Amino acid sequence: MNAIAILDVGKTNVKVTLVAGGRVVEQRRQHNAPHPAPPYLHLANDRIWDWALGELADLARHADITDIVPVAHGASIAVIDQDGLVLPMLDYELDISDYDDEYEKLARDFAETACPRLPCGHNTGRQLFWLERKYPEAFARATAIVGYAQYWSFLLSGVAASEVTALGCHTDLWRPRAADYSRLVDAAGWRPLMPPLRKASDVLGPIRPEIAARTGLPPRCRVRCGIHDSNATFLRWRSALRAPFTVASTGTWIILLTAGGNLPAAGEHLDCLGNVDTFGKLVASARFMGGREYEVIRSDAAEDPEPPQQALSELAARPCFALPAFSDQGGPFAGARGRFVDANGNDAIPWRRATLAALYCALMTDLMLDVIEAQGPVLIEGPFAANPTYVAALAALRPRSAVRPSHDAHGTSLGAAMLVEPGMELDMPDAVPAPMLELGVYRARWRTFIGARRLLAGEPLSFN
Repeated sequence: MNAIAILDVGKTNVKVTLVAGGRVVEQRRQHNAPHPAPPYLHLANDRIWDWALGELADLARHADITDIVPVAHGASIAVIDQDGLVLPMLDYELDISDYDDEYEKLARDFAETACPRLPCGHNTGRQLFWLERKYPEAFARATAIVGYAQYWSFLLSGVAASEVTALGCHTDLWRPRAADYSRLVDAAGWRPLMPPLRKASDVLGPIRPEIAARTGLPPRCRVRCGIHDSNATFLRWRSALRAPFTVASTGTWIILLTAGGNLPAAGEHLDCLGNVDTFGKLVASARFMGGREYEVIRSDAAEDPEPPQQALSELAARPCFALPAFSDQGGPFAGARGRFVDANGNDAIPWRRATLAALYCALMTDLMLDVIEAQGPVLIEGPFAANPTYVAALAALRPRSAVRPSHDAHGTSLGAAMLVEPGMELDMPDAVPAPMLELGVYRARWRTFIGARRLLAGEPLSFN
């Protein structure tokens, strides 16, 4: 059996997936967690690498793996020499604000980069700036700077490459409309460290001989350049649908990528940004840390036993509101402290916590779709597509949109496989009928509490 192997390094899980004949035939996964200091909170790449090679070796006994496509989360960047990392890759949740005054003067140019100022290390340019100043001797040994997916393709093939979905993912390093590096890159002197630009689908070479010997993979196995994970999900539908439509890539983050939407001028205050798709085109996007916030709101509560529509109706009839934010890692309400209130805005004890958590994420998704003026169907990929309460709530909030949850849990892997087989057939998920569920009053009250009118008008919000 000929198969494509997808190495998908996510913030929460790492997966190795085999795709054959346009279908996932096997998947292995492992929980991902960073290493604490020293020298600082950093990604556990050595552990990921050993695990991934072990899984590839096992899978190579059952299939002829012709191609490997690396996929990785954003906000991560590797500083390498010919042997590998010269500095550990820092975790983007690390506070690296030491040089922000100097950095922001060089980096902030939303009109050109479509990239907002984000907290901690979510702007990868800030990571580079911090590393160069904290560890100048090690940084000086660098021969290349590559995105996270391209770090894995480098380890597998020995070839360093740049790629636009990585460069265009809130990095401060890329000007999407000009298709060129930002003024920060030149001001910092990093352009010579940027390897040649390659397409995500490009073959960088065969796997290195030592990888073939260690894993039993065929020496001719091709290594593709690789892609940012949300863009892999988006690619599935970009080639099959006409704009307008939106892909909600869900997991630790809920990231909305809309074809045919608009990036608001005030987007830099709202965690709106321009992603760049595999064709180099600007894609209006918005995000919030929905998966993380869902877990915080739900806490240790079990799923509500009633059907989703009934549970939502009861919550709306005796309302409790979850007000953002329950994560300090981004989104339009970064800096606000999450709380629970009743219909009068008084502090409340949350009830139906699992339903409340799903409804909160649906309300935030609905709000951010309005911010980027999304039209057309909404395709939900990832874990939230399997959350019936979230899907029902979003369908009720947006009855004019066709909300289509993908029941294929492998959207990222299948999107990445399309880099090898672009003509792969695609199963269009069915639209969910808008439930007979009245959430309009609840939504209006929730939006009043959070100041949504000001937000939609483009006014920056401030929080005590």
